[in-house]
Amino acid sequence: MESTTYSSIAESSRIVDVLFSLVDATSLPPDARAKRAHVAFTGARDRPYFPIPFKQTEVAAALKAVEGSVAALLADQRDGVSSRRSITVDQEKTTAFLFQAYLARIGGLAKLDSKVRSLLKGA
Repeated sequence: MESTTYSSIAESSRIVDVLFSLVDATSLPPDARAKRAHVAFTGARDRPYFPIPFKQTEVAAALKAVEGSVAALLADQRDGVSSRRSITVDQEKTTAFLFQAYLARIGGLAKLDSKVRSLLKGA
């Protein structure tokens, strides 16, 4: 029986491929889509970070890759030359970015506190 090990990095790569396949040329310029070839996902720990069934780190990393692809295209347009900029998305930094939401407090209340809505504008 063959055992397969889950890879957060491989899953991030698969998700970014799905994201790029879902958009049209108006939503994401073809030149930005071409930058996908220069995206690399890295991580010291190639396993899920959050003990939940949702692929938060993987999806966020894939979105950061799309963001990086657009930023690389904008830099090319600014410089007037197309270059092979490397786009590196670090899983640990992506996880830390997400973790901010879990730690955020408003008036000493966490986001799951039932009274926190009273402190939000327009809630």
